[in-house]
Amino acid sequence: MKFCSEHHIVANRLTWLSRAVLLAFVAAMAICLARPIAANDEAKQAAQIRLGARLFKEDRFASRKGDLITSCAHCHQSNENAEKPHAFTDSFTRSWVPWRAGDPRREGVRNAPTLLDVTALPRLHFDGEFASLEELVKGTLAGRNDGWLPGEEDEARRQVYQVILEDQGGVTYARQFNEAYGVALNTLSADEVMSLIGKAVTAYVRTLRSAQNSPYDRFVQANGLDARPAAGESAAAFGQRLLARIADLESRGALKLSPDFSAEALDGMKLFLRSDGERRGNCVTCHAPPLFTDASFHNLGVSESEYDQVHGEGRFAALRIPDSADAVRPSRNTRETPIESKPERVDLGYWNYVELGDATLRRAGESDDRFLQRMIATFKTPTLRNLNYSRPYMHNGAYPSLESALGELIRLSRRARAGRVRAADDELAKIELSESDIHPLIAFLNTLNEDLKTRPLTAVR
Repeated sequence: MKFCSEHHIVANRLTWLSRAVLLAFVAAMAICLARPIAANDEAKQAAQIRLGARLFKEDRFASRKGDLITSCAHCHQSNENAEKPHAFTDSFTRSWVPWRAGDPRREGVRNAPTLLDVTALPRLHFDGEFASLEELVKGTLAGRNDGWLPGEEDEARRQVYQVILEDQGGVTYARQFNEAYGVALNTLSADEVMSLIGKAVTAYVRTLRSAQNSPYDRFVQANGLDARPAAGESAAAFGQRLLARIADLESRGALKLSPDFSAEALDGMKLFLRSDGERRGNCVTCHAPPLFTDASFHNLGVSESEYDQVHGEGRFAALRIPDSADAVRPSRNTRETPIESKPERVDLGYWNYVELGDATLRRAGESDDRFLQRMIATFKTPTLRNLNYSRPYMHNGAYPSLESALGELIRLSRRARAGRVRAADDELAKIELSESDIHPLIAFLNTLNEDLKTRPLTAVR
């Protein structure tokens, strides 16, 4: 019995030893295998970015019925090495589109916004048309910016599909799609290829980020200021807290300025942050750091101003805009540039696309009609970073300089306080500035510019 017992103990020890060795072996193999898997994932990500960068510049997708060769890069230019680079925008009031006999126009509806930091935004385009960058890419490749007319979407997809499948010479799309997504192009449908194009371009655009190393960012860091609101803190409250901190540093003679962040820029920053009292810009309410946008939608009266310049004072206020029961959204006439011969054409912005159940914007107890009326002529808040590289300004590109844009905001804020801006955003009337405040504000806004001439804008590997 003793022999059997000892034999059993030895056998158990050997079993546990074998298990321990096996577990150690498995753990070691997992570590070894994890490295090539991670490296493989990184290689695929890099391949997706390279593919996206190429697709971003691809001009063979544009309709051959138009008179312009276009691509994503046509309206979202970088020109890093140019004397005047762009922050992935162009310099036109409204971006150009290919002329078509069925829609004889040269200008699109809107100014091209910057693509820097765009993937941090929940909705895209100034009117919030798209909820994802993938959908925006697919919509653009089959849309007016690429020379296609309504009803030609299937034709556009077929042309994109043909270009991708028939690409020859050098590194082909077939090879790049296989490296990026492990697929054989000739086994995919046109819709599947379009979806992968959306993913690849999105992977590339995710690399287009502001460095956040502007004179403003260095000023904040040098003075130990918070770079963003705390969790749950409103932008206005953050502004007041920052002002109090700056006042404390000044009272102790401890505030650090620099040649690229002057006393005038500091004065402009205070105007920017102030949301009560005299000389208040109330800017931070909608343009909170670090991206200087709330990614939401506001009516500042810009669309109304443009409409009345064409049709006469007060015509926008009298324009019949259908209620929620009758509204057809979107419609061509409500997302158009005003022209004298067609008074029904107007740009109502996010009114065209907002969902009536939008919990982020709809107020408690608000009716469908009231909510939709409040969305009239609302447009997405643009970032204020790198404005030096994204002029002209506003969704319609009607303001060639910061002076003209700020001057118009001051004028519209006065009209809002007098009740003369239809469906004006509540924050517009709270702006209390004079023309003498424009230059300090510009001095501050200029501190949000990075040096795009010297740093690479993309991370294509």
